[in-house]
Formats: sequence, C-alpha cells, structure tokens
Amino acid sequence: MRSRTSLIVALLGASFLTTAFIAARALMTAVYQRETAVRVIRDFANLAGDEFVQGAEAQIVYYGCYPAALKIAAGESVKSPLVRRSFTIATRGPNPALPDDLQSQLAAALRDREPLVRGRSSTYYLPIAPRMELPPKIVGLELDPAGFPHYFENVMIMRRLLPKSLARGQLSNSDVFVRVSDGRKPLFVTRGTFDSDLGIRRTLDSPLLHGFTLDVSLARAVVPLIVLGGVPRLTLPLYVVMLVVNGGLLVTAVLQLRKERALARLRSDFISGVSHELRTPLTQIRMFAETLLLDRVRSDDERHRSLTIIDQETRRLAHLVDNILQFSRGERGTLQIAPAAHDLGALVRETVDAFLPIASARGVAIEVDVEESIMNIDADAMRQVVLNLLDNAVKYGPPHQRVIAGVRGRELFVDDQGPGIPPNERAAIFERYRRLDRDRERAIAGMGIGLSVVRELVAAHGGRVRVESGSRGGARFVVTL
Repeated sequence: MRSRTSLIVALLGASFLTTAFIAARALMTAVYQRETAVRVIRDFANLAGDEFVQGAEAQIVYYGCYPAALKIAAGESVKSPLVRRSFTIATRGPNPALPDDLQSQLAAALRDREPLVRGRSSTYYLPIAPRMELPPKIVGLELDPAGFPHYFENVMIMRRLLPKSLARGQLSNSDVFVRVSDGRKPLFVTRGTFDSDLGIRRTLDSPLLHGFTLDVSLARAVVPLIVLGGVPRLTLPLYVVMLVVNGGLLVTAVLQLRKERALARLRSDFISGVSHELRTPLTQIRMFAETLLLDRVRSDDERHRSLTIIDQETRRLAHLVDNILQFSRGERGTLQIAPAAHDLGALVRETVDAFLPIASARGVAIEVDVEESIMNIDADAMRQVVLNLLDNAVKYGPPHQRVIAGVRGRELFVDDQGPGIPPNERAAIFERYRRLDRDRERAIAGMGIGLSVVRELVAAHGGRVRVESGSRGGARFVVTL
C-alpha cells in the first residue's frame, strides 16, 4: 500500500510539474508575442514620426523660410509669425555684428552649403542652395518656433504619414496621434490621446526642430489591421489560477490518499479486532462444549458452570454480530428503524438483565435507576444502544466496578467508574474505527465501531449522544431522545 501511494504521489507531482512547465512556456510565448506586436506597432509609429518630421522641415523651409528670405532680400517688408528677425551676412568676410559662436557656425554653414544653423537658443535660416554661387551678401532669418504649428497642420493635410500599401490603404492620418512640445508646453496636438503602451516619445536632434519632443501613437482600433489579432493580452492570472487549481487538486489527491491509507489501516485494525473478539468466545464455547460432549464434568455444579459460560459467550457473540450488522447497514446507508410506543425504562431493565452474565464474568455490578418513560422508539435499536454502552463500560472500566444505567425523562444514561474520556477526545470517539491510544496500548480487544453504531441509531431517532465526566470519576454517556 505504501509503495502504491508513493507511486501515485510521484505521478501526481510529475503531472503538476508538467502542467507548470507548459504554463510557463505558454506564458513566455504570450509575452514574446505581445512584445513582438508592440515592437511592430511602435516601429510604424516611429515611421509615421519620421514622415511627420521630414514633412514639417520641408514645409517650414520651402513654404515659410525661403519665400520670406526672397522678399526681405528684395526690400519688401515681411510680417510672419515664423520670422523673429532678419539680418544681413557677408559671405566673403567677417561679420563683426554677430556673436563669435554664431560667426563660426555661419562660416561652416556657408562652406558646407547648409541652409539651417543651430545657435545656442535659436534656429537660423540661410537661403543657400547646394551648388549656388554665393553673392557677397545674403539675408538670414532667425526663426520663431511659435510659427511652426501652421506648417505642422499642413503636413497632416498634405503628406501621408503611413505607407498606402499598409493595411490595404485603410489607414489615414486621422488614425495617427501627433504631439510636438518645446519642453514647456505643446506647440501642436492632433485629435485623440497618446497611447504610452504602443506609442513612441523621442527628443528631436535636427537643426530645425532641435530639442523638441515628439509623441506619436496609433489608434488602438486600427492595431488589428497591422498586427493580425491585435496586441495579445497577457493571461497571467489565468495561468496562476490554473496552477493554483492544479496544485489544489494535487494536495487534495495526496490528502485523499493519506485518508485512504488511514482508512485501510483502520479497517485492518477492525478485522484484527473482530477476529480477536470472535476468537475468545468461540474458544470458550468450543472448550466447554467438548467438555460436556466428552462427559468430563465431575459434578452438576461443573455442568451448570459450563452451560453458563456457553450461554454467556453465545450472548457476547450475538451482541458482536448485531453490532457488525448495524454498522454494515450504516455504512451502506440502509439503516432503518420502526418506532413504536415503548417504555424506555422497562427496556433498559430488560437489557441489563440480559447483559448481567457478561458483566458478572468481570465481577461488575450494574445498578438500574429508571423511571417510566413511554416513547416512540425502535426497541431493537435502543436495546443495541444500551448493550453497546454497557459493553464499553465493562470492557474499558476496572473489574468489580459499579455501573449505573438509568432513564430520566427523555434521557438515557450509563455511568461507569472507569478512566473517563479526555475532553479533547470526546467528539472523536464516536467516529468509525476510532479507538483511544491508551486502549491500544493496554491491548484491550475492540473493533472501534460500538460508539459509531450508537451515534447512528440515536440519530435515526432524531436524538443525540454525548459523553461527559461522571460523578464518580468515570465517564457518563447520555442519550437524549
């Protein structure tokens, strides 16, 4: 039995570990799929951001800066929120009116034909083409970022931020959220909200938009058009619940196996106890029956004694068989009673008279203290209850004690002078196969079913049984009907 239990526990443990491994692998796969999907969406958001920045720079330079520079060079006045101020730059000599750091940057821009120059706090525009012949002087512009939003709006109208081939052309700029901030406040914001989980935020480093913060994200409604099925959800709670349930089932199975082992041990003890209980009276009956058959008795007194012992042991056997039958019916759920009007006091007196031969064998005196109590009871069932309580009192109590069996109103009691029942064991002794450890150590014969039969028979009458400390130091069993 032990090896079988160990094998089952090992198999259950292996099953749990397999489930845990599968759950961990599934969770890792789900995490990887989610990270991949998020990375794809962010890559497309980044692509849309690049398109927006390129479009914004083109709009500002070619539709804002260049026309303004031409007009200023032609002597026309220009009022534009894009131009903070204009200045003239000598292309073939120093410009002492400009700060030293700006002079060196302008010289490098003229040499490399760069139209945009980044100063300490401003961006400057120079109308320079890559292969143009520089005139002696050109007009430069200091740009004001407050004029950028107009061109940002033009980008959203005139330039497609995502490829048309993506999602079969079902995406438009209205599905892209864009926000440009200068570090203190937003300069430009489209409709919608920024999704920090799927969007990107970066600081721009181009000369025109240097230091600006760009936030770009795609609407969650269009994510399934880009990634099949959308961004997978992480079902971590589901995996945790699955493992907890699996672990709970494993623990339950182990506990059930332990109960099965304990029940098997109890049943083994029960069989051993039944065998021991039956062997003693059968041996006595056989021995004295052979004595009578072989006519080995020497006197009428010995003959009478032999017949008395045979009768006593036969009663004990009958009591044991009745107990086992009642217990078996209770186990199968077929225990039934047939109540009728009976005098409980008279029934107790009759039962004590029938039990006296067994009690006398141990020198136990039984005192009857009953009063008339007419009740609807099953006489055979209540007789079995009284016999079991008397048998326990005689078996576990000391020799030559005095046991009191009585009836008061709707209560039946048996009071002995034995060792009593410890308070922490009083509820457990009515369980099947339960015996006190001290009784096992004293090797007192018993099956551990007597009190469980009492409880079931009393319960069938709608009553209850309890045990308490007796007035003479032993145990007092009380049945309330």
